[in-house]
Amino acid sequence: MNTEEAKGETIRRQSPWQIQRAVVFGVFNRELANRFGRFSLGYIWAPLEPLLYITVLSVIRTQLASGPIAGIHPVVFFASGVLPFILFQIVQVTSLSCVESNTGLFNYQRVKPADIFAARFLLEVLIILTVALLLFPCLYFFGMEFVLNDFLYLLVVSVLFLMFVAGLGLICTVMGPFWNESKKILPNFIRPFFFISGIFFPLSDIPPEMRERLTWNPLLHALELFRHAAFEGYQVSPEVSLNFLFWSALLSLTTGLVVYRLCRVKIVTSGTIK
Repeated sequence: MNTEEAKGETIRRQSPWQIQRAVVFGVFNRELANRFGRFSLGYIWAPLEPLLYITVLSVIRTQLASGPIAGIHPVVFFASGVLPFILFQIVQVTSLSCVESNTGLFNYQRVKPADIFAARFLLEVLIILTVALLLFPCLYFFGMEFVLNDFLYLLVVSVLFLMFVAGLGLICTVMGPFWNESKKILPNFIRPFFFISGIFFPLSDIPPEMRERLTWNPLLHALELFRHAAFEGYQVSPEVSLNFLFWSALLSLTTGLVVYRLCRVKIVTSGTIK
């Protein structure tokens, strides 16, 4: 058996999981280089956006009032809301151009739109997770103390939140090639959620007559449950429900998978719905 035949035999023996893992890993490295390789400061840019949000909110807070928010230091409170929201926002926005910005990769039969999305999604999750693992110990070190409440509960909320974000991201992956205007409309649609998702206020501070409307937002449930699980002493409002977040995540992921399954070929071959 010559060298070429040996290579072919090795490729044929790969399982579908091994093939997809290799593809996602390759695309992940490519996305990582595209994201940070063109900047002279490289990876230092990753925490700048959340730090800017947190700094601005903290300065505004100090001008309006002093003291903790629902028993949590304001900077810690804002950080716990800003980081998940940035992940939600950037996954949806970047997913819109997921297919069109990687058209050349689809010349390789093994590369599918889902692989591109998975690589981008994994990259954004790892960036936010790394920032969180660096930021919160630093805040604690500088005197903004907090006690972890329930790690297992925090893990459950995180998984449900990522399911919710991934499902919407898959929908955006399909939507982008079919509807060019979505690249302008969706970012503007997402922006108001910054103000209604509990990033800089606890739901308990909202008048009861307004809470019912706000609690239709799954992001609000996720952020409130994040804080409840992460910080001892943080009490969520009775309107906040892990059950609501679970069904929202399940609906989002199921819809995303179904939409992608129905359109996975057409978004690459035609780019339009006929």
